[in-house]
Amino acid sequence: MRSAANVIAGLTRNLLTAIVACIACTACGSGSGGSSGVSPQHDGDMLTLLFTIHQERRIYELSDYGEPPQFAIWLECKETEAIRTVFVTYRTATGNFIGKAGCMVSLPIWIGAFRKETGRNNFPVPPNPAPDAMTGATPQTKEFTVSVDVPRNSQWRYFIEMNVASDYNPTFPSIQRDGTIDAQGNGQPSIVYMGEISGTHGEQSKPVLIGRSEQLFFSDEINPDLTGIGNAKDVFSLIKVDF
Repeated sequence: MRSAANVIAGLTRNLLTAIVACIACTACGSGSGGSSGVSPQHDGDMLTLLFTIHQERRIYELSDYGEPPQFAIWLECKETEAIRTVFVTYRTATGNFIGKAGCMVSLPIWIGAFRKETGRNNFPVPPNPAPDAMTGATPQTKEFTVSVDVPRNSQWRYFIEMNVASDYNPTFPSIQRDGTIDAQGNGQPSIVYMGEISGTHGEQSKPVLIGRSEQLFFSDEINPDLTGIGNAKDVFSLIKVDF
């Protein structure tokens, strides 16, 4: 049995987590997740932020698996640094990968943000996935849209992380020169785009590519060295963010 001291300590941690979440929501608003295919709406003190992404089948089908990319979109409040996941593809959100349980290098930068957002220190797995509200099927179509409501005049950084499995190239091969095998079937590691936007009607933003993750091991630190990143940069031919 857990001691009374351990129970009290656990309750205290939960209370502190709730207080921090309340403070973050007050500063930038909790909002609500959107859905695919929604046009921007404007209601009182809230605006709908719309993400539009075009993905190129001819690029991702060049990979060994030929599968569409895993990707995640999240917001960071510029005032509080609170995180809000807008969307993440199903496999990464659940850890339910075909032929293996989990893939630590799928979207590791989002994993770091997700841990900060939720207070978790683990990976999403089938028994304990990310919440359904932030999860969606891996898009198969060229155009993908998703929206989220945010308070008017709130200030945000937004991030988009994308990864095509097994898109090997000379810099990121399946077997390294020292014989190390890319056991996760990663290839070119995930790449990360970032932009900034405020809650202003009619505002538009275009993100920039700021870095990547690591090919062979989990790290939630963005590596700014894009040397050797090839056609991964062409998978998303359009990223548009607007109110």
